Amino acid sequence: MITRDKIETFVSDQKQRWAGLLEVPLISKVQRLVLDGGRVHNLRSLLEDYPCKTVLEVGCGLGENCRAVEGDYCGIDNSFPRVQFAQQWYPNAHFILGDARFLPFGDKSFDMVMLIDTSHHLDDTQLAATIAEIKRVSRKYIVISDPVLSIRQSKTSAFFYRLDRGRCFRYLDEMKAIFDDTQGVVLQKTHSFRTFPGLYLHAAFVLTLA
Repeated sequence: MITRDKIETFVSDQKQRWAGLLEVPLISKVQRLVLDGGRVHNLRSLLEDYPCKTVLEVGCGLGENCRAVEGDYCGIDNSFPRVQFAQQWYPNAHFILGDARFLPFGDKSFDMVMLIDTSHHLDDTQLAATIAEIKRVSRKYIVISDPVLSIRQSKTSAFFYRLDRGRCFRYLDEMKAIFDDTQGVVLQKTHSFRTFPGLYLHAAFVLTLA
C-alpha cells in the first residue's frame, strides 16, 4: 500500500519549480513524449543483453521503464503523486515511496538496480550515497542512464535542460569519473543515444559488481 510519508526534498530537485506543474503526472508524461521521446525503447534495446529475474528502479518517476525489462519490477520514488500514478498505470508492477539513499531492501535483493533519468536531480554527495545503496542491494548489474551535457550542445537543447527541475546535469566524462571513484563497481558498457526530437543526449552505463 502506498502511503504519503514525509520524504526529504532536495535543493537539487526543485519539485515546485514552475508552480509544480512538472510534478503533475499527466503534464510530465506529455512533456516527455513531446520533448524526450523514445527513451524507453532505447533502454529496452540496451537491456536485452542483460536479462534479469528481478529489477529495482530507483527514482522510478512515472514507472514507464517497467516496460523496458522482462523480470519482476519494483520502482521506488520520493514523489507521492508519481508513485501513485505509476501504480495505477502499471498495475502488474510494484511501486513504493522512499528515499534513494536509504533503500528499504536487504543486501543483494535484486539482479539489477537501475537509476534512470534521475542522477541530475542529485548533487555529488547525494549521488554517491545513492550509488552506495544501489550497490548494496544489487546482485549482478547496475544501470545508470541520464541526459548529459555536451560541448556541442545547441542553444535550444541547453535552454530545455535549464528548464528541468533537476539542477545537476553532468558531462559524460564527469559521470565516468564518478564511477571510477566508486569502489566495487566496474563499468562494462557505455551507450549514448538521442531522443526525439533531438534535444536530449542520453548516456547509459552498465556496471557490474567487482
